[in-house]
Amino acid sequence: MRQWLRATEEYFSAFGGLPEPLMTAARTQKPGNPLTLPCDDLIATTEEYVRAAQRVGHVRPSVKGYDLYLAAVWLAWTKGVGAHDEEALDRLRALIEVGYREQNDPE
Repeated sequence: MRQWLRATEEYFSAFGGLPEPLMTAARTQKPGNPLTLPCDDLIATTEEYVRAAQRVGHVRPSVKGYDLYLAAVWLAWTKGVGAHDEEALDRLRALIEVGYREQNDPE
């Protein structure tokens, strides 16, 4: 899960200024928006990773792929507005991970 979210974050960060339109496309899900289909695909793939991680007890049952998609977009947006302090970004990633992991997961 950690690797998938980091890869998703890096993907969003590769395109300067893209996280905000992606967040908008994900929220509105308008069929005519060219970003809606890629957003839907990424959300669906993230949901598949979440379900697989839930089956083995790594992710809390209440977590949805959409939640973690938005977290990755948010981190990419944060980096895009000038937050290049890797230690701070790592702390934010850790906060997200604590939020989605099962309490008894040893990893």
